[in-house]
Amino acid sequence: MAGDINTEADRTREESQMARKPSAFMLFLASFLALYFELVVIRYLSTEIRVFAYLKNLALVASFFGIGLGMIVADSRKTRKTLFPLFASVLFLMIAFAPILHLTHLPVPGGQYGIFADTHTYFHGVLDVMTPFLVPLIFFAVVPAILYVVVMFFLTLGGLVGEHFAALPPLSAYGWNLAGSLAGISAFTLLSFSTASPWIWLFLGFAVATPFFLRERGALATFVLLICVLALPSVQNPQSHKYDQGSTSSEQRTFWSPYYRITFYAVPPPAGWTRPPAYVIDVNHDYHQKMLDLSADFMARNFPSAEANRIGFAAYSLPYRFVPHPARVLVVGAGTGNDVAAALRNGAEHVDAVEIDPTLVDLGRAFHPEHPYDSPRVSVHVNDARAFFKRAQDKYDLIVFGFLDSHTMFSSLSVLRLDDYVYTTESFREARNLLAPNGTAVLAFDTGRTSYITDRIFFNLKQAFGKVPVAYYTGYEGAGVVFVEGNGNEQAIANYPEISRELQSHQATALMSTDHWPFLYLESKTIPIEIVGVVILFLMFSQSILRRQIPILQLTTRQNSHLFFLGAGFLLLETKAVTELSLLFGSTWIVNAVVIAAFLAMSLLANTLMIFRKGSRRWFYTALFTLLLIDLFLPYSFFNILPGATGTIIAASFAALPVFFSGLVFSCAFREVEIPAAGLGINLMGAVIGGILENAVMVGGTPILGVLAILLYAVSAFTIRRPDILVTHSA
Repeated sequence: MAGDINTEADRTREESQMARKPSAFMLFLASFLALYFELVVIRYLSTEIRVFAYLKNLALVASFFGIGLGMIVADSRKTRKTLFPLFASVLFLMIAFAPILHLTHLPVPGGQYGIFADTHTYFHGVLDVMTPFLVPLIFFAVVPAILYVVVMFFLTLGGLVGEHFAALPPLSAYGWNLAGSLAGISAFTLLSFSTASPWIWLFLGFAVATPFFLRERGALATFVLLICVLALPSVQNPQSHKYDQGSTSSEQRTFWSPYYRITFYAVPPPAGWTRPPAYVIDVNHDYHQKMLDLSADFMARNFPSAEANRIGFAAYSLPYRFVPHPARVLVVGAGTGNDVAAALRNGAEHVDAVEIDPTLVDLGRAFHPEHPYDSPRVSVHVNDARAFFKRAQDKYDLIVFGFLDSHTMFSSLSVLRLDDYVYTTESFREARNLLAPNGTAVLAFDTGRTSYITDRIFFNLKQAFGKVPVAYYTGYEGAGVVFVEGNGNEQAIANYPEISRELQSHQATALMSTDHWPFLYLESKTIPIEIVGVVILFLMFSQSILRRQIPILQLTTRQNSHLFFLGAGFLLLETKAVTELSLLFGSTWIVNAVVIAAFLAMSLLANTLMIFRKGSRRWFYTALFTLLLIDLFLPYSFFNILPGATGTIIAASFAALPVFFSGLVFSCAFREVEIPAAGLGINLMGAVIGGILENAVMVGGTPILGVLAILLYAVSAFTIRRPDILVTHSA
């Protein structure tokens, strides 16, 4: 009899384990979809609707809210699964046709943050006196509406994750969730590396989503139709700008790099010339640079239509009026090769060309009329400027900073732009240390003579070099300014107005940028009104959605509060580490992807450890707070003094350990949760608040992230209010 009972128990256990296997796989797929589409939406949205390129963490916050709410509800009726094809269609068609819908360059209120916007499209024919009222009206109507669509899209994906959590023990389910998320970020990273187009992103995403919609033919048909629309040549290669000359149209092609949508226009050749005299390059629908033929053969022809070449020749030759025949030249922001070609024309023996975007380098190799990247005197480094500065051993007679405006943020987790760290005082000091004894640094930027950005660069250079730079207003590309530091700034140039004294007079109002507060494009230490307004509206409609879905009081229990504050603290911890590690390893897309993936892997390791081992939450908290407090007083720049690989390993470990101990704390709490999916959803709700608090970095700089993380983790510890729990049973 006892044997029969045991046999029946074994059979029940086997059936339970068999039932868990498909649930685990489906949970893996759902988690893959949630993080994969999060990256897709953030990348695609910021490319086509430009305001989200500069306010990128708003899309991240909306994604987290939708996923978290879906996991809490975990009911396909409430998570609008039947409407998922509709919201997917609205979202991706709105993004794909943003230029036609006049969404690409929304007018932005405030003017506190340097953002490309287009008021002419909206207010053509409207009295100027109305513009100040219409700009905020349109902005604060359109941006929250887009975020609402993002929330509803991710609500379903979060619901899919939540539905399959219930069939597994909490820590096992969380492990599969982390594994799926890790696979999602890996997949999108590989697609970015392969320069795939958005229709391929959607093809992979909807292919993985197919098992969840096998019985819904309408949904599958919608997915196929969406992919086909985005694959149309007219959608892949829309004409954003017209660079035509007379009746002759410019040939246009579109490429996708890890950072940009690159639109490439070939300027028609003049009569008597067989190849394009120039190529114009837009990134993410904004003008970025020209690729010019400035060869002696072409310039000698003096074609009437080649005015852009003549102006460009003077601008790119300017550094060599300060340093006529440099032996070694470093070009930072080499782009497609104009600055490199200028160095070669002026007799440089060796040129190190640093460019962060591999696709721009490839375009330069393939199309630049002078083929500078094919020269044996040129070494190309696809890398971030700061990372190159830290590792370079050579000394240079001339360092040229090209036009480095990146038009994008370096991470979806951060409010920093890709090039912010290139223009800080510390960055200029690192560049100064690479100069030969009589070396010169020349920096060009397109911000005009009266901009706070121009003032900031001027005084950052002054602080770094210990002497007042010489500045000239060239007007190149509309508002070009050139700064000269080092030995060469003693050489006067007559045909450009010198504005050094004019800029020096702004010292009382100038605000410098440092590695702690690196915001080149932010006028003052404040959170811009466009961010504050959108956040307030987002919180209002988020509360409204929450009230319709679930009683809010259910979310305020002690256990839920604990998970909530853990989520808020973790996002700030992750953001801080990504931001500071970019100073050590560079702000490249691969560094960003590897760091985020490594944090997911550390959380997975912590969770796996808690499945099989005992753990004390008190000790985990102690280790976490100790590391965070050390981090407040030990800057990441400390690791620069350590030799090569040793410094890299120690710095990476120092960043990873708080994530590991935070993961242990979370897993301790999570295994006690009665409804695991809802618990993880509440944790993501905390991440929403963490993402909003991250904007405080604009006021307090990067150190405030550590302070806020400590406070949030302290609140999470306070919410426990009971003796430490030793975890004794295995999942």
